[in-house]
Amino acid sequence: MRENRKVPFRDTTIRVSRNHDGMLHVSADDVCGILKRDELLKKGGIAKICPSAIRMPLRKGGHELWVFRPLDMRRLLQYVRKESILPRDLFDDLETWGNQLFELEAGNLHPQRQADTVCHFAEDFPVTFRRVGDKLMVNATQITMRYDKIPSEWLRIAATDHLRRELARTGQTDRYEFQLFTTRGRGKGATWIESPLLVPLARWIAPDTGLAEWCEEQLVMLAAGRVRHRPGPRGGCTCSGTGRVPRGAETGSLPCLDRPLPANMEEALSQVDELRKTVREFLPKAAFYDEFVERREWFKSTRIADELNTSPRDLHRFLHEEGICMYSKQQWVVLPAYRSWQCDVPYTWENDRGEVFTFGSRKRWTPVGRECIIELWWRKHPEYR
Repeated sequence: MRENRKVPFRDTTIRVSRNHDGMLHVSADDVCGILKRDELLKKGGIAKICPSAIRMPLRKGGHELWVFRPLDMRRLLQYVRKESILPRDLFDDLETWGNQLFELEAGNLHPQRQADTVCHFAEDFPVTFRRVGDKLMVNATQITMRYDKIPSEWLRIAATDHLRRELARTGQTDRYEFQLFTTRGRGKGATWIESPLLVPLARWIAPDTGLAEWCEEQLVMLAAGRVRHRPGPRGGCTCSGTGRVPRGAETGSLPCLDRPLPANMEEALSQVDELRKTVREFLPKAAFYDEFVERREWFKSTRIADELNTSPRDLHRFLHEEGICMYSKQQWVVLPAYRSWQCDVPYTWENDRGEVFTFGSRKRWTPVGRECIIELWWRKHPEYR
């Protein structure tokens, strides 16, 4: 059973389809029309750019049209932007629209959301709240990273799974599979959880710091509309809070950034030279990261295993022992709780006339999955660092 909607974008709409699993597909016809690149639909050219592109009807009894997953929006925009004369803000707005749609795979096709509310448990400890439809979501990654953990460690505990199912059964949250979602992108990768899960998470990760009590207070204030807002970064809002600085919350930095402010011109010029040297040293690394990590939409196990200096076989064994994936139908497949860690990458075949056909697919790791795997691996294998 599919749900088809026309989701507003600027002064037009884009057709979006959602299946029974909550997976969204965006009309490539509509997006390519906005980008003035209808030729990408001919001979299956869109499938060469968007790995998730397939053909399917967007209405009952309708013709099959090209569609793609929201996670491929950025890839398409990067491809078209290089040779387009269209305004830059159009691409920026489409990317923002696609990112919001990616979040809305949590079960809500309504594209509008309010500005984020950022509260502070401590001066350098923000906790971000986000309205998605009628749900209040919380950035769990912000909280867990302060205690050198990741959300998936808590989510795969049996007691957590039981709690999530009970909250869904009693109607205190959305359905089990829609209680959380992940966001991606430069500096935006995070796991978001529904607000009823926040206090249990805080009690698990920092039981003696007052964090759980503070979270409970913030939820009450947000529900009552009594949070005092002031303008925050990136168009969000901030609210004041009190709390303790968590243990182990220190963050590393480059040595050149830890030096005190220069007292005279000679010291200032010396620091400028040092910063220039550091930038020159890191430029090739940044270019490599952009090309082989940031701009990629999916990763093979081989690539991730290489990063961890291990073999794909050992990596799969590790993930299986951690209860994350299982071997099924000649490939490794994640369990339902980790669905956001993987994506289906279709096989394509091009005939002599240049027509592209999609048949079958293989499981690959998403950028979110790669980040979570690497974090989990180093946590369990600190001796290999």
